[in-house]
Amino acid sequence: MNTVDTKHQLEEAGQRFIAAVPALAPLALIVNVDLQAKGDHQQYRLKFPGPEVSKSDGSPAMIELLVMRQDFNDILDPRKGMNEWIEAYDQGKIKISGEGGMVKLVGKVIEKQQRRHGG
Repeated sequence: MNTVDTKHQLEEAGQRFIAAVPALAPLALIVNVDLQAKGDHQQYRLKFPGPEVSKSDGSPAMIELLVMRQDFNDILDPRKGMNEWIEAYDQGKIKISGEGGMVKLVGKVIEKQQRRHGG
């Protein structure tokens, strides 16, 4: 998959994330995404609000997301919503690290949104 397609996929995923968890929309957040495939790493940086997607410059972000490329492709289906991402995280397919307070804040807001909407 080429860089333009991947950037577009990340932009759409970021937009769906904010649509699913609107309380995070005003948050100034930087997320590094490392997509791993056989012998290949594609690293991107998402800046919120937006999202603005660019190739990662290697600098640290508030949240670091590590996911295998195939798992990323599997969970991108917009019909699946946040539950697919949460399930992938619970199964260890997505690894999240970063500033402890920011990771906890995002997690709590997602949990609250899921409870509100029965997810």
